[in-house]
Amino acid sequence: MRIVIQQPQLLKHLQIVERAVNERSALPILANILLQTTENELVLTATDLDVGIQCRLPLTQAVERGAVTLPARKLTTIIKELPDDTVTLEAKKNQTATISCGTSHFRIPGLPAEDFPTPPETISTEGVSLPQGALKALIAKTGYAMSMEETRFILNGALITTQKNTLSIVATDGRRLATASATLTAGKGSIQAVIPAKTMRELGRLLPESDEEVSVALLKDHQMTFRFGGVSIVTRLIEGQFPQYEKVIPAPTKQTVSCGRQTLMSAVRRANLMTTATSQAVLFELGPNRLIVSKESAESGSAREELAVDYIGEPMTIAFNPEFWLDALKVLETDEVTIEVAGPDRPAVIRQPGFTYLVLPMKVA
Repeated sequence: MRIVIQQPQLLKHLQIVERAVNERSALPILANILLQTTENELVLTATDLDVGIQCRLPLTQAVERGAVTLPARKLTTIIKELPDDTVTLEAKKNQTATISCGTSHFRIPGLPAEDFPTPPETISTEGVSLPQGALKALIAKTGYAMSMEETRFILNGALITTQKNTLSIVATDGRRLATASATLTAGKGSIQAVIPAKTMRELGRLLPESDEEVSVALLKDHQMTFRFGGVSIVTRLIEGQFPQYEKVIPAPTKQTVSCGRQTLMSAVRRANLMTTATSQAVLFELGPNRLIVSKESAESGSAREELAVDYIGEPMTIAFNPEFWLDALKVLETDEVTIEVAGPDRPAVIRQPGFTYLVLPMKVA
């Protein structure tokens, strides 16, 4: 195979697919990127067998068809160090590739393309589509609530479901829950799948804030694909029964506290400075039109801040993990935030159009 391509274009797409490479795998081929050429296209593919990323690049010059796999880190590093100029990459039948750019010349040994894992096939042509920016926003509003613990593997990901013309994402770690939804622009068929946390993070990084569409479809062997802008991400799904989250979301209550989102976030962030690994709880003391955010620790000291809020109800004190509030507040887009507070031992809830966030209080001795 032989291709001629501009260095910035090649580097950009190598850095995208490289995110799926697993250099510590027992299979040496998984440390490589597969390069394939057609008449007018270069296809780059990498996978760790759980997540695969593929990029398609149109080529303006005629190419020689072929395929080879090359070490991902070495190839990307070489291309990154080349000048912004035309790169010529050739691979012979001995699986060795030569790279030329200006006065620079490199030779890299590779592995046979035939040994690279074959991408899965789509179950059917059915799938759904929505704006890329909309899916990116859904991931931002829910991804932080995925569990990082391995005791309940099903929570180490997010549930994606479709119903009529809506796609929803739900994530929970058992102590908080976030769910967000967006309107589909096209497609049919029902989807209900749990996407691993790694895939969610990569989607969040790679999806642009664009009105162009991303398509979502199920594949064979319990996998799913996301396609957008010449990029395809294929992921294995987490098998198991996701919790019936609808049952833990309480009915709306009229007892609410409203204040500026940025004001609340800043106060919680400052109180968080006084937390320790063994003492994380921050107190929310609610009274008539005021909220006191405080933290006192014998080890670290104390912090106390009083905020003017819109609150009418019984005085109460609730303890929360401050990180749980910071994660949600920083991704919301509204200037004001309203939190439902039913009681010191009841979940606090934020409800906005297309978004619900629930946080369980902490017990304090």
